[in-house]
Amino acid sequence: MNFRILPCLLLLCAALVRADEPVADRSRFRAAYEAALAGRHDSAALAARGLEHYPLHAYIEYLALRQRLPSLPVAQVEAFLEKERDTYLGDRLRGDWLRTLGQNHQWQLLVRFAAPTRDPILGCLVLRARMETGKLTQVTPDVEALWLVGNSQSPACDPAFEHLRQRGLLSSGLALRRVWLALRENRPKLASFLLRRFAAGGSRGVDATVQKVAAKPGDALQLAGLRTDSPLSRAILGYAVVTLANQDPGRAQALWRQARSRYRFVDHEAAVILRAVALGAVARQHPERRAMLANVPTEGIDASVERARIREALLARDWIRLANWTAEPAVAPTNTLRWRYWHGRALLEQGKSAAAAKAFEALAEERDYYGFLASDRLDREYSMQNRPVAPTPAEYARVGADRNLLRTREFYRLGLRPQANQEWQWLLNNRPRRDVEIAAHFAREWGWHDRAIIALGAAQSYDDLELRFPLLFEDTVRAAAKRRDMQPALVYSIVRGESAFVVDAKSVAGALGLMQLLPGTGEETARHLGVPWRNANDLLNPARNIDLGAAYLRRVMRQFGGSFPLAAAAYNAGPGRVKSWLPRLGCVPPDVWVELIPFVETEGYVRRALFYAAIYEHRMGEPMTSLSSRLANLARTAPAGGGC
Repeated sequence: MNFRILPCLLLLCAALVRADEPVADRSRFRAAYEAALAGRHDSAALAARGLEHYPLHAYIEYLALRQRLPSLPVAQVEAFLEKERDTYLGDRLRGDWLRTLGQNHQWQLLVRFAAPTRDPILGCLVLRARMETGKLTQVTPDVEALWLVGNSQSPACDPAFEHLRQRGLLSSGLALRRVWLALRENRPKLASFLLRRFAAGGSRGVDATVQKVAAKPGDALQLAGLRTDSPLSRAILGYAVVTLANQDPGRAQALWRQARSRYRFVDHEAAVILRAVALGAVARQHPERRAMLANVPTEGIDASVERARIREALLARDWIRLANWTAEPAVAPTNTLRWRYWHGRALLEQGKSAAAAKAFEALAEERDYYGFLASDRLDREYSMQNRPVAPTPAEYARVGADRNLLRTREFYRLGLRPQANQEWQWLLNNRPRRDVEIAAHFAREWGWHDRAIIALGAAQSYDDLELRFPLLFEDTVRAAAKRRDMQPALVYSIVRGESAFVVDAKSVAGALGLMQLLPGTGEETARHLGVPWRNANDLLNPARNIDLGAAYLRRVMRQFGGSFPLAAAAYNAGPGRVKSWLPRLGCVPPDVWVELIPFVETEGYVRRALFYAAIYEHRMGEPMTSLSSRLANLARTAPAGGGC
């Protein structure tokens, strides 16, 4: 293929799609849809005549079927499910149908129409149906999948689980496995329920012992019911230690040391307990928390432990411990690049320059906040690695014909965002990665840029910078930045992080628009600038929002000596909080300060803001400003004196 003509072919496909958009059909469907939602199904059917080939026509039929589900002939439901196979609407009607059958205790039909599902509530309903029809005669892998979770399962599962327990099919071993899962998730109340109800067949003696442990977990070893080592005794003692770890981690550690000397805890049991004690110690700032973190075995390490280890080592400037902790690859994928960066920094602080450079060399290939910091350490350019998704015409046509994509587009064009989001999310969950990438192209063409960004995130496809970091409202951004004497990339960074370019975005706190300004902030900023202000709806105008947002960002930066990282932190958490976080001059390296921001949300926000600013400088062809130079402003802003 001649790849020079590919963009033209794609534009031609897009133009054909736009030329064929059924504008009149949308108007007619909207009337039919509103009638169907109101339950006027005869009127809806009449209004929908001639729309049989319109992508959303099936919704008129679906709404009519849903209202009459209890009395519908089975064949009619079956015909719709067959017609809507492999679509969101088909899955939705099947779920509605199964719930209706469950409410009416039509268990045979429910089993017949059951299908694999991600919905645990439906999974539990199907399990109940299998019980009622005599088909629940053993613990199969799908039953285990519903049982072996560390959280409370849907009440719909309770009768089936009780059925299995009474027949001896839900073994004590399975019950104890779930107890340990609950303890790992720090859900001691669930662990208590499982121990009393399932682990020993509802034994009164066990019930009494667990209740005593709940009341006084520190006295667990004195109870007569726990004198003998057994899997059940160890689980109850695990429950005691985890419960105590949330209250008094020092006593929990002492209880664990005594229990360990008397009972033969297996590795995974010890890992759950040591993890709980360490995280409890961190939460309560116990003086021995770092030693407790060091004692967590490999099997107990997860994202929470890894994050706690980095923070605690940095707080103590314990570079040797940090280097040791980060010597092996991170367990949690979300911590991989963070882990590698701090390993290099720990080596550097110990004077091991060659080893640190080697660690930074590999990391500098990554397009990421930590990758950019590693590049700064090596004094090299950032690796942008822009690789467009670039669908072929055949791929474009195939994905463009997907019924779920067409329905997403139509709901979006109709302004029915919740319905569009439902179709879109189903597509992301049920289509191959490549199809999701290509779907992002369509979302961008429709102007639904945040969905394009979300799609690429769902597909873990991060290399198409044009799709992930669009240059929307560029003239407005440049003009606002020029008026406020700041770099346009900084404005773009906040827009991308706050709203992902959703013009009418509204937060739960009431912040509005592209730069997510609170109405009070918008009004005060307008008054400060001497520009007109009518009401909060001004913030839904892109030009007004960007102008006021850029002005507010500039004011916050001035409060913090021109520091963008501090301004970003203040934009997220408020200037007052950030002032209380400022380090003493020269006491805290800037990268360490960011990592130790007390609010996890704000710490991530600042890292992303710095990363996005660098990406937008690249996208706009602006001179690159290193992350390290932006972070250097922290030292100039921090208060002097007072000692470290």
